[in-house]
Amino acid sequence: MVRTVAIAATALALLIGSPAALAEPADDDGTTFAIGMCYDPAKPPQQRPASFAYNCDGTGVMTDMTWTSWGSDGARGTGTDVAVECQPNCAQGRTLRNPIVVHAWNPVTAPNAECPRNVQFFTDLTIAYPHDAPPWIQPGDTWSPGTEFVTVDGMPAVAYSGLIPTCRPL
Repeated sequence: MVRTVAIAATALALLIGSPAALAEPADDDGTTFAIGMCYDPAKPPQQRPASFAYNCDGTGVMTDMTWTSWGSDGARGTGTDVAVECQPNCAQGRTLRNPIVVHAWNPVTAPNAECPRNVQFFTDLTIAYPHDAPPWIQPGDTWSPGTEFVTVDGMPAVAYSGLIPTCRPL
C-alpha cells in the first residue's frame, strides 16, 4: 500500500512537474534570457513567453507565441499581435489581431544593479506582419527614438532598439 502511494505520488509529481522543472533551461553558465522591454522585477523574467505585453500598457500584446529559438544567439517566434488602434482614443479604439513573426537579439546584462545579474535582456526586437499590418505601421516612419517602422524579409514591421530595462516595478 505504501509503495503504491509512493509510486502514485511520484507519477503525479512527474506529470504535473515542479516550477523549477518547468523553467527554461539556462545556458551552460547559468545565464537566462528575457525581452528587455516592459520587464517588471517583481516577476521572474519570462522565458519563451506565450504572451507578452510589449507596449507596457496593454495596448499591444503578443499572444499564442511559439518560439523556435531562445538563447544567446537571439529568439525567434510566431504568434498573434493583439493591438488597440487608439482612435479616437485607446479606450474606444478597435482591437486588431494580426499574425506576427518576432525576432529578438543582442542580449546584454542590464547596467542597473537592481536587475538580476544572471539574466541577459534582448535589447533589439522586431515584430513583423506577414499578412495585414496595423494601419500605423508604415515602413520608413519613426514612432519615437528607438522605435522605427521598417521592412523585414519583405514584411512591414516595427523595430525596437536599445531596450534596456530599468528593473523598477512597473
